[in-house]
Amino acid sequence: MARTTWKRATKPPSTRLRGFSFFVAFFLLILGLNIVNHESLKKQFQIGRDKLLAPTDFEDRKGQKEEEKHDDNIKDKGEEKSNKYLASNTVGSSKNEKWWDSSKSVVIGLASGYRLSVYQQFVGSLRYTGYKGHIILGVAENPPSDIKDYLNEMKVTMKEVRVTKNCTYAGYLQENGNPSKDQVCSYEYPDYKIQWGRFPMSRDWLLECEECTDGVMLTDTRDAYFQSDPFSYPFSDDGILPGDLLVFEEIYPNLTANHWLTNIPVKKCRKMEFEGQPMLCSGSTMGTRQGILDYIDSMVKEFDYWKEHQECRSDMVGDDQSIHNYLYYTNQLKNAVSIPHRTGPIHVVGVQADKIFRAAIQQAVAEGFGKDKYEAESFVNKFGYVHWNESNTLQIKPHEHRHDWRTWLQAEHKLIDPTTGLILNHDGKPSPQVHQFDRFGLYVLSEEFLTKLVQGK
Repeated sequence: MARTTWKRATKPPSTRLRGFSFFVAFFLLILGLNIVNHESLKKQFQIGRDKLLAPTDFEDRKGQKEEEKHDDNIKDKGEEKSNKYLASNTVGSSKNEKWWDSSKSVVIGLASGYRLSVYQQFVGSLRYTGYKGHIILGVAENPPSDIKDYLNEMKVTMKEVRVTKNCTYAGYLQENGNPSKDQVCSYEYPDYKIQWGRFPMSRDWLLECEECTDGVMLTDTRDAYFQSDPFSYPFSDDGILPGDLLVFEEIYPNLTANHWLTNIPVKKCRKMEFEGQPMLCSGSTMGTRQGILDYIDSMVKEFDYWKEHQECRSDMVGDDQSIHNYLYYTNQLKNAVSIPHRTGPIHVVGVQADKIFRAAIQQAVAEGFGKDKYEAESFVNKFGYVHWNESNTLQIKPHEHRHDWRTWLQAEHKLIDPTTGLILNHDGKPSPQVHQFDRFGLYVLSEEFLTKLVQGK
């Protein structure tokens, strides 16, 4: 397959935006140090027995339970070079930097209040790839000893984040005219709701890490795991980066920036409307050290505008994604390049995963494995996708153990390698990071399944 080409635009697509408010939950980010022995890490990695954090955690801000309005047949135009929105911003001049030295790179994420299994899934899978660079995680104050011991052993730099509801940021007003108290913030940045505050906190952590001189990944943590080192992804034969800032598309055209999550807030605040551009995920961003610092500065500048204008103020959890898309499509991010879906180091699988999961529930109902969709969902979460085995042609009975776990997903979806079970990019190679994988259901979060998937056993 020909390598995807990233093109630079002379003008951004015209923009006017629509959107609205929305709730869910998210919490804190990562920044780690030190070099780790790869062989010892293989022995350390175990997925904990806890299945899934309650759906109120802060990283669910994009709407895990929301039913996306997309075609019955998933279409992914990430491969098409002719995609008219496959473009980069022209603000600033490209430095044409070489690909990163992984040992000098850093992964940063907010991960506060999670169970041990979430850290094992995220950090353990990253270290198991052989990644020897830095990891910095924002964690809760006084983390439990088992979590602290594990993260120390994995050479993670922990940044304890104090959280309060005594925020100076006020979104919607209550009926009595007082500011809403639904949001939380950090003591360090009380004027930003926590979903915004993670950006300046990440900037502070990055600046404190003098050894973090190469690639930077800002990422969600609870719903992501790694299949290979993201900083070793070969964008080109000559090793030149496509841009100083990489933003990642979700599946297109099934999900666009016209979605209410981005459209309504931006239209209300900036009086602009999108025109069908690909949705960009604010939970997964990469770049050079300077590229990420410039990106955070742009985000914080826009946060300040939104919080100072009443028509922009909101208790909405996911409007960091609204702002992320607004800044890119109005050409306000320096040297930014949009990476098409399934063609780079981050694969946002959420929309397709959710569609597959919902279809499996419907199939389970139709075949009598639950009197309603709730019982059928429990069945799928426990046993996986019914009647799917290693050959994808022979049928197995419900409750019957698969002969090969690697064929956990039907071949017709063209998402996995049936010899390894790994989720793939369009070029047939494993996606370095898989984001929003929990949309496949609780089955993929089980200790047994994730351990096999990450360790290939």
